[in-house]
Amino acid sequence: MTKNKTIVNSWNEWDPLKHVIVGRADGTCIPAPEPALDAKVPEDSDMRGKFGPRTKDTIDKANQLLDDFSNMLIKKGVKVDRPTPIDFNQKTSELKMIMSLWI
Repeated sequence: MTKNKTIVNSWNEWDPLKHVIVGRADGTCIPAPEPALDAKVPEDSDMRGKFGPRTKDTIDKANQLLDDFSNMLIKKGVKVDRPTPIDFNQKTSELKMIMSLWI
C-alpha cells in the first residue's frame, strides 16, 4: 500500500463516524435524457429537458451546502477528505484515464 492511498471503510451502520469523503459540485453535469432517467426526474424539475454542465449559480449553492456539511462533521471530530474536482463533461476515455490515476 502506498502512502497516497486513503482507505475509508464501513463495517456497520452503528459505529461512530470517524472518516468520510465529501465530494464537490465543481464540474457536475445534468445527464442527457434517456428512458431510465425519465422516472427519476420530477415533472416540475428545472433539470427536465436540459443536459450538460450545470449553471455556476447551482454549483456555487451546492458547494456551499457541501462546505457547511464538511465543517459540521469536522466540528464533531470526523476526519473529512475533499477530493480534487474533475470535469464530468469530458469524454469517457479521458475520464477513465484520470480515474485510474486517482485510484
